[in-house]
Amino acid sequence: MPALKKQDILTILTHISRKDMNKQELLRILSDKIPNLTHLIDYLLSEEIILNKEGMFSITEKGLKKARHLYEKPPHRREKIKTKFTKRRGLIQLAILQLLKEEPRHGYQVMKLLEERSEGFYSPSAGTVYPALQDLLEKGLISVDEQTDKKVYTLSHDGLEFLSDIVHNEDEAFWEEWRLRLMWKQSKEAELLREEMEKFQLEFQYAMRGVLHDPSRALELVSIIKNGRNELINWSEQLVIKETSISEGRSSASADG
Repeated sequence: MPALKKQDILTILTHISRKDMNKQELLRILSDKIPNLTHLIDYLLSEEIILNKEGMFSITEKGLKKARHLYEKPPHRREKIKTKFTKRRGLIQLAILQLLKEEPRHGYQVMKLLEERSEGFYSPSAGTVYPALQDLLEKGLISVDEQTDKKVYTLSHDGLEFLSDIVHNEDEAFWEEWRLRLMWKQSKEAELLREEMEKFQLEFQYAMRGVLHDPSRALELVSIIKNGRNELINWSEQLVIKETSISEGRSSASADG
């Protein structure tokens, strides 16, 4: 990346994430705050961080990821490994660790069992499984025995400890949750929710900059966050009431039958 200010990039991405806007509008809003704004816009376009569609700028998925990386603090090693396990690739690696917890296996067995445990929803390829195994080896979470005809992978002590930190379910419950999470992460609804959460985080970081320059605004920001949190609490409570009502209705119908 050229010698560009991180906060300037975040400012541009924040405004474009709020709504699509043309270059003239962006210049009008930010030219006083960012001296090299035109240069930055050109850079963001060339890197496909923002997109120009029929004269309107919009933030791309790559742009949202870029924003997240810019405002996130580098995690510690253990937390960094855990963070990687929140993505789809991480779900696959987590499942591999769970399989190796049962017993040592070679790569082909891992592939077939992943498909079996997903009940056919996921069909892994060698191009997915073997790089995942290699990554786990490099992390020290598994070991490999190369003295046999086939490489046999075994869960290491660190791998067992790591798995125990993350997985607290019984085996059957683990695979049920794993399958549901895999299905969810590939859904359009999950993609939409991730995008909106990333936009919210970007907006929050932008607001925090204002508070740092004027701490007296902190209470206003706290009030906004509380209002949003209360709305979420109310939504969750209503969801529980609705689900309870449906469950009771089913129980009643079953009893009548």
